[in-house]
Amino acid sequence: MLDWFRKKLQMVRTSVPVERVLADGLAVENEQILDEQNNEVRVEGTHLQAELLIPTSKPINVLSQAHNATTKIENETSTLAKPLASIITLDDYVYPDITLLKEPENKISFDSTETEENKSMLVKALNAFGVSIQTITATVGPTDTLYEVVPAVGVRIAKIVKLKEDIALAFNVSTVNIIAPIPGKGTVGISVPNRVRQTVCMRSLIDSDLFITNRMSLPIALGKRSDNTDYIVDLATLPHLLVAGATGQGKSIGINAIIVSLLYKKHPSELKFVMIDTKQVELIVYEAIEKHFLAKLPFGNEAIVTDETRAISTLNALCIEMDNRYELLRDAGVRNIKDYQSKFGAGQLDTERGYNYLPYIVLVIDEFADLVTRSGGKVETPLTRLAQIGRAVGIHMIASTQHPSSEVITSNIKANFLGRIAFKVTSKINSRTILDVSGAEMLLGNGDMLISINNELERVQCAFVSSVEVEKVVEFISNQPGYPTALLLPEHETDNWDPASIDLRHRDKLFNECARIVVQMQSGSTSNIQRRLNLGYNRAGRIMDQLEAAGIVSIANGSKAREVYFKSEFELEQLLKSLE
Repeated sequence: MLDWFRKKLQMVRTSVPVERVLADGLAVENEQILDEQNNEVRVEGTHLQAELLIPTSKPINVLSQAHNATTKIENETSTLAKPLASIITLDDYVYPDITLLKEPENKISFDSTETEENKSMLVKALNAFGVSIQTITATVGPTDTLYEVVPAVGVRIAKIVKLKEDIALAFNVSTVNIIAPIPGKGTVGISVPNRVRQTVCMRSLIDSDLFITNRMSLPIALGKRSDNTDYIVDLATLPHLLVAGATGQGKSIGINAIIVSLLYKKHPSELKFVMIDTKQVELIVYEAIEKHFLAKLPFGNEAIVTDETRAISTLNALCIEMDNRYELLRDAGVRNIKDYQSKFGAGQLDTERGYNYLPYIVLVIDEFADLVTRSGGKVETPLTRLAQIGRAVGIHMIASTQHPSSEVITSNIKANFLGRIAFKVTSKINSRTILDVSGAEMLLGNGDMLISINNELERVQCAFVSSVEVEKVVEFISNQPGYPTALLLPEHETDNWDPASIDLRHRDKLFNECARIVVQMQSGSTSNIQRRLNLGYNRAGRIMDQLEAAGIVSIANGSKAREVYFKSEFELEQLLKSLE
């Protein structure tokens, strides 16, 4: 087995072109480790450390700094039977199977006889009030039927709009929706609810050609339009999504549909979720895929944030992550995350210089109003920052609430959430708060929604995904090998910050180098570290906090440099060795 490993390492080292990958901390049961200097395996410790070279043609998109490129080897024989690089990159990950979702019981269909009868009924109702029409066509959707009429010459559209209640009475329904005129067409649309509503199953959207073949960065399948066409959009272009509606109208199902869409389309290395659920019941099911798709703070065991204090820290940590990403983009000479990923995948960015792959991060907040109330408004500042400039570095947000009031959805929030979904609400005021127009109060409920993207409004029936289906998808993913931990967000300093709260097991990779610089110069200066290593202020400050927690430097003393407690490099090396 050891001979096989030597041959495998030699084969990988001779591959060209190559990209450096550091595999550190791989535990081996028999305590045999690789000596990199002579390519031999010797029994000296309990960790395997090797610098592997893998072809650049293979995806290198999981070299996330937070994952530390580590994974535990549970069985020596089974693990050494495959290249270490494939273990790190989750090359064996299997996307969820379509059979995990419920197959549609019946396709959306319509009775042509009933449709013709309804068309005649509509013509008679209009003629009874002196409105003549030239032609009428019908398009049957899952929720309603859209009748497009061409008024006769001389008929004013306003006259048709005033007959809204009379048309509803003729069809014996609670309400009808009149679009006068339909944008881009010379017709007036009269939308009448179907007597029997059809359910839009999630499987029909995931299995559609549009979803399978699209090249979107973050495709989300939302439902079907009134003409039965699939409604699939790219979250990365929205770039943020605001979901609102009254209780029991389909918000939670809509959020699950969005998350399931992304789980079916993205690899764990390409996407991470940050989930905040103060109600503690809606998003908790996704905790099982923590080591695959979730990101969290370095401290704390729960990946799903349920406490308002941790929610504030998480949002501030995301702001730090955003700033760090902008520093990487600036140093790489690119403007957005797509260009950065292209250069990184092509091997143009050296990981030894601090570059690492940047997965998309999707922040999901359930019951945004409750979070704002419990936090005293402290979440608005970081949320506004993320909404304003998070798009370029791949950070996107989905926020939902059942209380769409102006106190919760402020002008700052609305200005940056160009994608908005409104389920049925109780008043016109709530509809205007979400969409800037009325209409959401006239929806039929049970997933009937209005979607506004860049002020363009569309009516869509939301896809239905049951809790059982979500659990099956989550279980399928969680049963596969994952990363050692969730993606760890940067640490955020709070007002009651305590050095003891820093976990030195998750030190910055430049911690040792900064410690040596501080001891050599006998000056604990954050700005000095910035200049020496060309670091941003946020990262240099976090490293200085870690040095304080390790007992290398004193606490901050205003603008003065911190005192250095270690006077010789020999003492420092002993400490660094103990930390390892």
